[in-house]
Amino acid sequence: MTTLSTTLAGILFPSCLMNASGAWSGTREELRELAASATGGVVIKTTTTEARVEEVKGCGIENPGQPYYLALIPELKAAGKPIIGSVAGFTTTEYVELARAYGQAGVHVVELNLSDPIVPCNRGGTCDLAAVDEVVHAVRAVVRTPLAVKLPGLPDAALGGAVDLLRRHRIEIFVCNTPQMAAFAPALDGALDLIAVGGVSNGKDAHGALSRGAKAVQIGSALMKEGPGTFARIQDELSAERKAH
Repeated sequence: MTTLSTTLAGILFPSCLMNASGAWSGTREELRELAASATGGVVIKTTTTEARVEEVKGCGIENPGQPYYLALIPELKAAGKPIIGSVAGFTTTEYVELARAYGQAGVHVVELNLSDPIVPCNRGGTCDLAAVDEVVHAVRAVVRTPLAVKLPGLPDAALGGAVDLLRRHRIEIFVCNTPQMAAFAPALDGALDLIAVGGVSNGKDAHGALSRGAKAVQIGSALMKEGPGTFARIQDELSAERKAH
């Protein structure tokens, strides 16, 4: 029997497939549908401290503010799947406050979204690893909930610095752009768990990411196009790929 479950930061996920932080996860209704689907976990849409819409339009983090999602945590936990709370701050202090609040609310993992172009460490489309280091250091100092760090695509020259940062702060999970999996997986050498995100829309894509070192895969565009039923489809295709190999 082919198993699709996985373990991230020591937490069992019933499937290695889940949503990306901006996909089908912005409203209570979407999160309910997501939790009831074949997803392995529920990744809450990236949130800021307060509602942000117009000033972040097009950046992927339009959201009603963290209090909205905090009120939904008990209902989401009742669905029985691990919950990942994704956060984006405009200052280091905001990242700390957002991560602490999710940790206190009982999410299983806090994802630090450091990849959107609106956040300070990635303005202008270039990832500032010094700014990333400041945020991760500050959050790690006060939050005991397992942390996932999500970075944008990095130039080859920055890969070593990113690997050192993730190891040094004892980050449990790295949300990695799928095309860079082949570079990051051997460099990290099992020091933390990898989630591939981007460009996965079928079982063959998912199998490819998993075979390059990912322990889980986040689905974005396909989920937005097809709805939560996409998880069952990709799981069936992934099972077939595994049997074929």
